[in-house]
Amino acid sequence: MAQNLSGGHHKDAEPSKYVNCSGKLYKRESGLTRCCGKDVYSVADDNVLCCNGVLYRNVPEDSECVGGVIYDQNQIKMLSCGSEVYDHKKQLCCSGQLYSKTEAECCGNLLLESNKNQICCSSSTHAKLYDIKHKHFCCGHYYYNTSLWSCCAEHLKPTPKNDSSPPKYRLKPLTDLIPEMCNKTVLFGKVESMVLRQKWRDIVLRVIVAVNEVSQGPLLNLSLNHCSSPALENGMTYLWKKIKRKYKPLSIPVDLTSDIHMFITVCDINQQSDNTCSHMFYAQSGFSMHGNF
Repeated sequence: MAQNLSGGHHKDAEPSKYVNCSGKLYKRESGLTRCCGKDVYSVADDNVLCCNGVLYRNVPEDSECVGGVIYDQNQIKMLSCGSEVYDHKKQLCCSGQLYSKTEAECCGNLLLESNKNQICCSSSTHAKLYDIKHKHFCCGHYYYNTSLWSCCAEHLKPTPKNDSSPPKYRLKPLTDLIPEMCNKTVLFGKVESMVLRQKWRDIVLRVIVAVNEVSQGPLLNLSLNHCSSPALENGMTYLWKKIKRKYKPLSIPVDLTSDIHMFITVCDINQQSDNTCSHMFYAQSGFSMHGNF
């Protein structure tokens, strides 16, 4: 282990001989010496892992640091909820709060139980529970009276319409869609552009990862009914489900690295336990790769 020299006077220490880790000076043992917060280690060390600036020793081989949580191969099928690791088959995580898995779903950090006379209205930024009322519908995270308002793409307008078509479903956090979507034909797609054409919203979608089918190409052109579909943002990536020859968005915006990695890893292990494989297609920035995972 590298020697801690921070008690001495080494302000002018040569970088080739010493390494400064957050104010602590260590002798550089080799070119593989690295800092982890105020500690030092070698990337050649066995069973050592730096995770969010904290150095862990004696960790199982092939462990990974994801979101500040260390996962070994026995835990990789689990997800993190705040700082805790949980089994999505037994528990439900709602914005950092863990619940026993029942016939329920998350509504932000609240639990929507199926036996309650309530409804969850959500947008990409908020989620709220409301008591169910006659002639009321969700419009994003608002619950509105159709006699007073109309809704189009999660935006309320003070002009009630008889032919108003509020969204018939809401976008959910990605973790709420596992494992239900693991064996479905889905893809992670980034919204490149959107154009309104009468009642339609024409979208150019860049395929990042296609699951359980081979993508037709890096770009897809699709149309959604503008008013009855959830609001989407340019540049954001969502999970989409293929229904016949059409696609509909399922998730709130996802992270291109951690969320997609989590979905693929968890779903892949679920499928391996059933002795099946998932065929995935990666297509981003003109690069594609096929593989069985």
